[in-house]
Amino acid sequence: MSSVPRTKVLWIKEEYLHHILSGRKTVEVRVAYPNISRLQPGDVLLLNERHRYRITAIRRYPDFAAMVAAEDPAAIAPDLPDRSALLDACRALYSPEKEQLGVVALEIAPEQDSI
Repeated sequence: MSSVPRTKVLWIKEEYLHHILSGRKTVEVRVAYPNISRLQPGDVLLLNERHRYRITAIRRYPDFAAMVAAEDPAAIAPDLPDRSALLDACRALYSPEKEQLGVVALEIAPEQDSI
């Protein structure tokens, strides 16, 4: 494993990007594609090629149900009312085959020099 932080471009839908930039969304959830699984705490995400955010923690789950049970739903989707709605939203974005790859919760914070 490399100890040098990497930078990865991550594309975020504008509706979710707004929540990240406002500080309301601090956890980005993805399925465990190989490029996502390689990320490490300390790596930098360049959101939509414009906004630098550092990964402060990474948590891995076998599926969306386990992730929703463990994570704060408001940190992932501030506009959704509860865990059930978050689970439905995640499963609407990803097929069951993708969910079987596993789920990664990326806790992020803005880079200090980009605030």
